[in-house]
Amino acid sequence: MPFLYLLLAFTLNGAANVLLKISANRGLDLSVWSPFTLISKNYLFLLGLVIFAANVIFYFLALRSIPISIAYPVMVVMSFLIINAYAVWGLGEVITAGQIAGYLLLVLGLVMIFYFKI
Repeated sequence: MPFLYLLLAFTLNGAANVLLKISANRGLDLSVWSPFTLISKNYLFLLGLVIFAANVIFYFLALRSIPISIAYPVMVVMSFLIINAYAVWGLGEVITAGQIAGYLLLVLGLVMIFYFKI
C-alpha cells in the first residue's frame, strides 16, 4: 500500500503542476471581488492547489513506511517525467537529444537507488 500512496502522490503532483502551467498561461483574473466569480474565473489554479494538497497527504502516508531516501527521488523523478511528457505532448514543447539523455539518466538513477537499497 505505501507504494500505491507514492504513485498517487507523484501522479497528483504532476497533475497539479500541469494545471498551474495552464492557468499561468491564461493568467489569474483578480479583477472581480465576487467569490463565485473569482472561483469560476480561476478554477484551474484553485484545482491545482487542491490537487497539491492531496499530493501532500498521499506523500505523507507513503513516508510512514518508505524511507525518504527512496520516496523523495521517486517522487521528484516521476513527477518530473509526467510534467515533461505533458510539456511535449500537451503543449508541443520541443525536447533535445541531450534532454532525453538526461531523462534516461534520471531513470537509471532511480533503478540504482532501488537496486542498491539496503
